[in-house]
Amino acid sequence: MKLHTVFVLFLLALLPVVPMHAQAVADMAAVDSLSALPVSDSVPPVQLTYPQILLDMSGVHVEQDSLVTLLMEEKIAGVERGQQERAGFRVQIYSSNHPQYGKSGALLLEQRVKQVLSVSVYVIYASPSWKVRIGDFLTEDDAIRYRDMFKQLFPDLADYTYVVRDQVKIR
Repeated sequence: MKLHTVFVLFLLALLPVVPMHAQAVADMAAVDSLSALPVSDSVPPVQLTYPQILLDMSGVHVEQDSLVTLLMEEKIAGVERGQQERAGFRVQIYSSNHPQYGKSGALLLEQRVKQVLSVSVYVIYASPSWKVRIGDFLTEDDAIRYRDMFKQLFPDLADYTYVVRDQVKIR
């Protein structure tokens, strides 16, 4: 089956089922006649690889490699390859619901922390607040130790720094 025929049939499968009129029947006959056209020997035939689209009377069926499915699921879940998420702790260093300055304050603090520390920094918007959290800690004790060190490096943020439960990334 030619690629253009597959595409037309795919589009037709997406249309809602309606009674067919004489013109629609004639159009379908024209599409079928396209598949009978000779193919030039100089143009190689199109080979479909994964995902392969199979058309039948019941609709469209897509077959693809299981690795493609896994990668798509990971992308949808927001997980980078080689990473897992689980319950853990982070150190929250900023939270603001100010409509004008909340976002800019979070982004400036993110840059400031990245210049001094080599730690994962997460800028989060959870309506109506902007938050900045750092680190991926499996235990609360590790997060507390890091919080205390952070307070010494950034004494101006000490009053706004505390440990929170969060989903953390584990490599």
